[in-house]
Amino acid sequence: METAGPATWTSSSLLRLLGFYVLYRLSRALYNISPLHPLSHVPGPKLAAATFLYEAWFDLIQGGRYTREIQRMHEIYGSPVVRINPEELHFNDIAFVDEIYAGGGRKRNKQVHFLNFTAGPITSSMFATIDHDHHRIRRSPVNKFFSRAQIMKLEPDIKELVDKLCEKIIRLGLRDNAPLDITTAYSCFTADVISKYCFGDPFGFVAQEGWTPNFREPLNAVLAATFPFRFFPPLRILADIAPLFAKWARRDVNIMLVESSEKMPARIQAARQDYQTTTGCSTSTTGSGSIFRDILRSSLPEAEKTDRRLGGEGFSMISAGTETTAWTLTVTSFHLLSQPETLSKLTRELQDADASQLSWVGLEKLPYLSAVILEGLRLSYGVTARIPRIAPNERLLYRGEFHGRSIEYVIPPGTPMGMSNAINHHNEAVFPDSHTFRPERWLGIDDAQRRRMENCLTSFSKGSRQCLGMNLAYCNLFLALTAMTLRVFPRMRLYETTVVDVRYDRDAFVPLPKKGSQGVRVVIVS
Repeated sequence: METAGPATWTSSSLLRLLGFYVLYRLSRALYNISPLHPLSHVPGPKLAAATFLYEAWFDLIQGGRYTREIQRMHEIYGSPVVRINPEELHFNDIAFVDEIYAGGGRKRNKQVHFLNFTAGPITSSMFATIDHDHHRIRRSPVNKFFSRAQIMKLEPDIKELVDKLCEKIIRLGLRDNAPLDITTAYSCFTADVISKYCFGDPFGFVAQEGWTPNFREPLNAVLAATFPFRFFPPLRILADIAPLFAKWARRDVNIMLVESSEKMPARIQAARQDYQTTTGCSTSTTGSGSIFRDILRSSLPEAEKTDRRLGGEGFSMISAGTETTAWTLTVTSFHLLSQPETLSKLTRELQDADASQLSWVGLEKLPYLSAVILEGLRLSYGVTARIPRIAPNERLLYRGEFHGRSIEYVIPPGTPMGMSNAINHHNEAVFPDSHTFRPERWLGIDDAQRRRMENCLTSFSKGSRQCLGMNLAYCNLFLALTAMTLRVFPRMRLYETTVVDVRYDRDAFVPLPKKGSQGVRVVIVS
């Protein structure tokens, strides 16, 4: 009697396993769209409810366009709430924002599916922390370093970098007589600010002779490469082994691999050595030293102070503090340069107030400058990826209206819920003619309308996980835009750039314009 050989047995076993897996996935998909599923009462495409492959099509194949598809879902199904994948709901009703992004001790976890796009050391950062209580442990000792009072201590360093930025833009613009992608310059500035604050010394991107290297293209390359991680999580291991192949990687990818695997750990080790040699001294909190030295001195549990975890935190802070603010500066600069009357109004206000001598606090009192910055934040979005929250212990009730129709949904505990800045910021009921840059919409309004508009501006998110660097971003925006308006914009002209180059088309976590855009290019005239 013949028996099957090992090869036959192995191939047949693999086929069985594959068959069981396919059967499981089909059964799961059928359950997801059945009346038995707790979200079956929420409208949305059946294919999206059945499988994550629907979302993957728009983000992986179409290149980061699922947010646009979500916006279309709300219109097609005539509902402010739609089911966008097997487990997640998306809301297009700003009245519900404080329920999703709740504060005041109400627990809000993050969604595993969303965070699967993170990989490597950044998975140990506050941003990538799933559990509400764990996040609070990690964030509590860090909050004070990003308070208004602490950022005000950093203001002289920011002003110094702003001065160098303005001087360099004019000097190189006149010398090279060539167009500059202004986002690159702003990225150098914002990266230097956050690195100065986090580690005591700037990266030196503004001080270097040219505008490269910088983190702009490297970070965008890394973000664009993370979509597969979300849908195929085992691929995340590639982020841990990728540094071994850094020298063969593309230049932009190589920069980020070296930063995350070599330079960032070295900075954490330097902060640790500094902390060990100053043990017993009081916390510096000067606003210009290494905050990681002070984090090591804090009450954070020792298990949270390993080099890998703090390295992930550092990489997260640098990433978050660089490109979002740089893009806001870019979008605002474009609209000011393309709308001479708006730029003229801002210039007059700054000149009348002798704004070059004002502090951040003083600049905040200038109404038109503040309106310009709010409008810049609105049209630059912060991030365009939805960042879902989960209420683990609460059964929420949504009541609302959509096109005059009353709607009510029960949301079971443990359900991921999210909103998108790129949708919130174009709510025509709150921001009429929403694609137009019009600072005047923030002026001459009553308190109720002001609150409504500010509530709809979600650039920094809300609740207990609101962006840690909000105060730093505002300080950068007020100081940099003031100096650019008074010193650089009079000599700056747009070069072969249109609104298409700043208009949101797709996302890789951060907003991106249409493919083929050459960026917001400018030239300096004598």
